[in-house]
Amino acid sequence: MPDWETILKRAKEAFEQNRNEEALTILNEAANADNGDAIFLKGEIYFKLQKWGEALNQFSLFLEKYPSDLKAESYCAMIQNILGFYHKDLYNP
Repeated sequence: MPDWETILKRAKEAFEQNRNEEALTILNEAANADNGDAIFLKGEIYFKLQKWGEALNQFSLFLEKYPSDLKAESYCAMIQNILGFYHKDLYNP
């Protein structure tokens, strides 16, 4: 079985090549799904796929482990703005 760094590297390569579903599959099949790097990468993948709820969940989980991470905080703020924008459209046709 490949080590965790190899798995993470494969997932990052797939993500960088826009093979987002493959990257998620690699991360989801990995035994160490609690790894901070994996959680953050999953957040980025979901963000890229515009799966806002899943992305926000991953970044929030990451922030529980690393509460002062500015990049994760920025992602959360962007997602909340996006969701707020969509939400306003639903109520103001």
